[in-house]
Amino acid sequence: MDVRIIGEGEEGKAKMTGSLQTLVLVVLITCNSLECSDTNPNNRTIPCKIAENGSSVSFDCSARWLQMVPYPIKYSSDSVELLLSQNLILTINNESFHSWHNLTKIDLNWNHYPKSRLDNADICKRGLEIENGTFSYLTKLEKLFIDHNYLCKIPQGIPSTLTFLSLSYNNIFSVKKQILSPLINLKNLFLSNNCYFGNECGQVLDIEEGTFSGLTELTELSLSFNNLTHVPSKLPASLKQLYLSNNNIQIINRNDFHNLVNLEVLYLSGNCPRCFNANYPCKNLCPNTSITIDHFAFQNLKNLTELHLSSTSLKTIPPTWFQNTTQLKKLYLERNYLVNEIASADFLLNLPFLEVLDLSFNYDLRSYTNNINISDHFSKLVSLKELHIQGYVFKHIAANNLAPLLNLSKLKILNLGTNFIRQVDFKIFQQFTGLELIYLSENRITPFSEKNNKMKLVEGYEDKHSRVSSPGVSFPTQFNFQMTKTFSEVVKPQCSSRGKTLDLSLNSIFFIDPKEFRSFSDVSCLNLSSNGIGQDLNGTEFIYLKNLTYLDLSFNKLDFDSINAFQELPSLEVLDLSYNSHYFIVDGVIHSLKFIENLQHLKVLNLSWNKISTLTDFRLTSHSLKELQFSGNRLDVLWKNEDKRYHKLFMNLSSLTCLDISYNRLSKIKGELRYLPLSLTELYLNSNELVYFGWEELQAYENLKYLDLSHNKLTMIMGNLSIHTYSLSSLIISYNSISSLPVAFLHKARNLSELDLSFNHLKSINSSVLLSGSENYLKVLGLKGNPFVCTCEITDFISWIYANNVTIPRLATDVNCATPENKKGSGIIYFDVHTCDLDGAAMILYFFSVFLVMSITVLPILINVFSWDLWYVYHLCVAKLRLHKVCKSECLYDVFITYDNKDPNVNDWIFNELCQHLEDKGDKHMYLCLEERDWEPGKAIIDNLAHSINQSKKTLFVLTKKYVKSGKFKIAFYLALQKLMDENMDVIVIVLLEPVLQNSQYLKLRRKICKSSIMEWPKNPNAKGLFWQRMKNVLLTDNCKRYNNFYTDPIENYE
Repeated sequence: MDVRIIGEGEEGKAKMTGSLQTLVLVVLITCNSLECSDTNPNNRTIPCKIAENGSSVSFDCSARWLQMVPYPIKYSSDSVELLLSQNLILTINNESFHSWHNLTKIDLNWNHYPKSRLDNADICKRGLEIENGTFSYLTKLEKLFIDHNYLCKIPQGIPSTLTFLSLSYNNIFSVKKQILSPLINLKNLFLSNNCYFGNECGQVLDIEEGTFSGLTELTELSLSFNNLTHVPSKLPASLKQLYLSNNNIQIINRNDFHNLVNLEVLYLSGNCPRCFNANYPCKNLCPNTSITIDHFAFQNLKNLTELHLSSTSLKTIPPTWFQNTTQLKKLYLERNYLVNEIASADFLLNLPFLEVLDLSFNYDLRSYTNNINISDHFSKLVSLKELHIQGYVFKHIAANNLAPLLNLSKLKILNLGTNFIRQVDFKIFQQFTGLELIYLSENRITPFSEKNNKMKLVEGYEDKHSRVSSPGVSFPTQFNFQMTKTFSEVVKPQCSSRGKTLDLSLNSIFFIDPKEFRSFSDVSCLNLSSNGIGQDLNGTEFIYLKNLTYLDLSFNKLDFDSINAFQELPSLEVLDLSYNSHYFIVDGVIHSLKFIENLQHLKVLNLSWNKISTLTDFRLTSHSLKELQFSGNRLDVLWKNEDKRYHKLFMNLSSLTCLDISYNRLSKIKGELRYLPLSLTELYLNSNELVYFGWEELQAYENLKYLDLSHNKLTMIMGNLSIHTYSLSSLIISYNSISSLPVAFLHKARNLSELDLSFNHLKSINSSVLLSGSENYLKVLGLKGNPFVCTCEITDFISWIYANNVTIPRLATDVNCATPENKKGSGIIYFDVHTCDLDGAAMILYFFSVFLVMSITVLPILINVFSWDLWYVYHLCVAKLRLHKVCKSECLYDVFITYDNKDPNVNDWIFNELCQHLEDKGDKHMYLCLEERDWEPGKAIIDNLAHSINQSKKTLFVLTKKYVKSGKFKIAFYLALQKLMDENMDVIVIVLLEPVLQNSQYLKLRRKICKSSIMEWPKNPNAKGLFWQRMKNVLLTDNCKRYNNFYTDPIENYE
């Protein structure tokens, strides 16, 4: 550091020696010998997941906290996808993609912005800023995604090769023809959600007339959620999909879709919405409440297959709408006022190929009818596969209510959920020959006797046209702003995939009557979850369901007492009994699971989250069970040390391959492991409280492939994994407290391909732990979230990373250094190993140093090594020769301040605290000498120091830990002491900003002689005023007047 400071002040004196040229030569040779790394990334340092597929390659850099577009690695693919969503990129310009060639897809969706940026008054400055022409040179670009980025305009200069452009969820309020017309190959354009209740703009999306007319290849256009008041004019005839939902379109004119002869999908939902009980700020501005559609608006849409008219407040459906749309297959009319239309349904006569019809949530306000009234015209829908009539709101399903649907041989799904149905004549479903899913969830179906059922249903049918107000019915909330969910998202796919399904979940069936299921002998899956069933099952409840393979009884209150439970289900394969903790937490009640051994074909049993802490039977027995879910129970109680009864609880599950005992509050597990089924291939022990795991017990499990010990409190693992388990292929130990790995940990672990050590306390990994070459079998290694120490000790591990083809997820962004401070947060892969790798250069540097010693004279060595000392002796001699004294009256400054001007915190304290109090405040203003302000430019540092000390009455040293080690402090201190020797003037005042020089003999002596000349910056804010007053007093008075009385000045006494 000393040499650098002198070099800054005395560039002219460098000619005194040829050492500078020699130094440069040494650096060049050293850099060459160490193979100085370039800035180009490689497949390890690039913050992206790379996936190659033939001639194409995908760089997934999403959610990596990136602030700029990364630099690519070298590639030769003809098609490149770059995914940059969910990052922190604020600006995109011409240089951003300069190094990327053959880009065909760019995804910039969902960039996150700081709150200060989002609060900007200029709406266009809140999000991503894209310079014009940024994409112009990307001549192969086909797909561009820039959703959720607060863009105010469509970027200019988009190449004409683009076929897909998505700009949804931005602040684009104007669309100009000039911007889009060059995109002659565009096929898909998304401009939805730019101006709506979630992004209020106080206007409509301004679309210049004819903007889309020139886009002759456009097949898909989305303009939903934009406050549009009319259908855009001159839409291209090539369109196949048009989305105009949730705008303010009140009228659909005859010619709005006149030229769209190729249109297949049309969304008009949410225009003139049904706002009753809506869960968003819904406004219906239509004068007639419902949307007005011309009778012949759809007459040219001969290829239309899907039409959405949901939440348009329709009360009638004119048959003329569908005169020419005979190819229509999906029609969505939910959330309207079509109860009467369902009863007449003349429009259905023109829809012979209709496959999906949704009439959900068309209930009359405050009406609760006895029966549903379905028109006979429904029987004409011979192609119908799905019928959804949720939210009609009625009490009973009688035999004749669904008669028009009985002959629909292709009907697969009948959805009558959320209707508040109380009673159902299940016999009617026997007459449906092709039904695969009967959805009656979220109703009020209760157990009832056959006699009472018939009486009530007949009464209800006679009065089927009457409507009564029902204050007790809570009408369902309407999700008007969302597009219709596919029905498969509502029904459990693992249930419906098994065959015919009956869903009676979320009803009030607190008691199971076997007769209720006489009509469902062909049902394969039955869902009775969330019904409050609390009975003791005795083996007769499902006697008519001989083909049942999947039974869901979760979220009930079942009492397990009888050994005969479920024995009437010979084909049962999956049984879900989770969340039935009601009786398991009651003391003194029988908790028997012995019925499991009678289920000869049971493969999957879910007993999770039952809080099981005691069982009547000490062992579970089954020869067919493959998977047992036992999470969320209390094995910590069952496996208490003093209680050995339940240690063999799972031992007799002889075919079990998957066991999940997570979330059981286990603190240790050792002996219990030896009593698990030997057939296990997967064992889940995650999310417990394990501080100890008996690895040695794994020797018996020769088939174990997957072991999950994540989210525990383990601090160590065994020495050699292969000794205890040879078959393991995946070991998950993330989220524990492991700080080191044994050297032989992976020795001979030939089958282990995945090891997850994420979020532990690993500071370094010995390269000998992770084997290399043919001895390394790992394919995936998880390391993110560990506090790595990035010193030279980590170089071997980094070399291992480069030498072995092991995938380390998010290596470049999430596997980071924790220390030292200057590397905190940076990826370990960016650590410069060349700074530590001296093996290759050691010999060269040795011979070169010998050559220097023999070639360079003693004088240059003295100048380079003892430069500060030589300059000090020089100035000392000059001072002796000149014998000058500077009187107090001749001083230019009151105080010279010397401090670490490279520390921003110290700089801030000097200018905002010290200068303000000494120069600006108080009656007596001091003249301070500061390096940045008062030193003469171009003058040597040491000359400036000498001048400032000699021309100041006092010298104030502001000390920090870093500053006391600098050469500038040392020379300044020597010069101040020299003034004491030459002129007998004690000018030194010291301020300690940090506790430094605690063992300094000089400070200890000075505190005894002149304690007031050493001050410490107070930690208590209330003491700062006293500090500044003391400083002024010290700086304005001579130090000699403040000496301790025991001190005497021999010079003054001599005089």
